[in-house]
Order: sequence, then structure tokens, then C-alpha cells
Amino acid sequence: MAKTRDTVLNTFLTTAVLCIVCSVFVSASAVGLKSRQELNKQLDKKKNILSVCQIDFSNGDVQSIYDENIQAYLVDLQTGFYAEQTPDSKQTAAKFDLSKLADSEFKTLTEDPAGLGGRRENFEVIYVFQKGNQLVLPIRGKGLWSTLWGFLSLDANDFTTRGITFYAHGETPGLGGEVDSDAFKNQWMEENATLDKDGKVIIEVSKAGQAVEGEIDGLAGATITTQGVDKLIKYWLGPDGFGPFLVGNTKKFQAVAKNERSVVGLISGLQD
Repeated sequence: MAKTRDTVLNTFLTTAVLCIVCSVFVSASAVGLKSRQELNKQLDKKKNILSVCQIDFSNGDVQSIYDENIQAYLVDLQTGFYAEQTPDSKQTAAKFDLSKLADSEFKTLTEDPAGLGGRRENFEVIYVFQKGNQLVLPIRGKGLWSTLWGFLSLDANDFTTRGITFYAHGETPGLGGEVDSDAFKNQWMEENATLDKDGKVIIEVSKAGQAVEGEIDGLAGATITTQGVDKLIKYWLGPDGFGPFLVGNTKKFQAVAKNERSVVGLISGLQD
């Protein structure tokens, strides 16, 4: 008489084999898809940069449109000067990953108004849209529930606002989540002044319904998210963010407009 296979031991063995097979399959899939996921991540980033510059990519190849319009440059946030590569992690503008910076390439913050977690990178990448004469700056900061990650576009001559986008956050839908809404983002296309003649940050993101001319009207029912946006914008435009770069290049970029030279040509010259 044949022995039955319906035993507790066989049940556990079958379960264990299935778990091992499934684990191997999932691990192999994760490894195999990692490169594709990274490519999709980079593609999404490029879409956001094109979007904040109001460049239509809906009917074309995103990579080609990006390459035709956008130039990336590595900036030393401590000096405001351009850099060929980071000193320790050896990253360039073309292949920059914030998570791969060495610990020595971060600054410990005694004050952290934007909520960056107590430290700020010493190097960042800016993006230039030559035809539109725009600079695109990466920005981030703490909202109510999450860190908001985005891009801010400025006119390259006078640093007035040209656009904003927040591509990653976990704010409340319908409230703080409205940082994604057209109504909020459209205000940043109105060329509001961000810096005065001395390089001081003057742009304000006001409480909803209280904005005056030149200010950004905040999000209704989302006071903390609004305050978070105000703080992160002031931080990244200020002396601890891109301030040294912006102030140091104000006259140079004004010369671009006066002499009708390209922003990319000027930057290339400054790097030499």
C-alpha cells in the first residue's frame, strides 16, 4: 500500500520550495529591471525639467528634445562657481546622483529652515534652457507630511520666476497636494521678482487669499505646506543655497542680454 504524501512534513517542504523559487524569481526580476527602473527615473526627471521650462514633449522623443534644449552644469554651492566634478565622489553634471555624494561633500547645518535633515550637499546641478533664457534649479524641503522635491525655473537675466513643479511629495490630496495644481503653478510663470538689487530674497509665498502683487498666493486649507514652500524657496535662493551662484552671476547674465550672447556660451566661458 502506497504511503500518503499528505503529511505535515511534506506540506512544509512544499511550502519551503515554493518560497525559495518565488524568492529567486522576485530577486532576479528586481535585478533585471533595476537598469530599466533607473532609466525611467532619469526620463521622468528630464520630463519635469522640460515641463518647468514649458517645453512641449508630448509628440516627440523626450531624450532627443531634452538634449536639444537643456544643458546641465555642476555648481559648488559654497563658492557659487562651476565645477568639473565633485572632489571625492568624482561625479560630473552629466552623471550626478545626490545619494552617491561622499559624506565629505555635505555641509552640516546648524539651522535647517527648509527641513533638509540637518545637512546640505555642497554640490548641485543646474539646468540651462538656452532658447528660453532660463535657469532651472533643483529644490526640496519639508511640507506637512513629506519632503517636496521639485524644480524652479528663473529668467537668466533678472532671476524672475518662470515656472515651478513639484514632482514628488506626500502631501494631502486636495489640500497641500495642490502644489501640483495648475492654479498654483501658473502663478510662478508671472515673472515675479525673487531677489532685490543686493541679492536679498524678496519673493513671498503668502497665506491663501492674502497675496499682494508680486507675491504667490498660498494653498487654501494647507497653511503648513504653504509655509514649507515659502521656506524652501527662500532657502534655495538664499546664501545657503544657490544665492552665491545667483548673486555672483547677476551682472554676468545681464551682460548676456545686453550683448545678445547665449547663456550657454557665457557659462562655458566662465568654466574655462
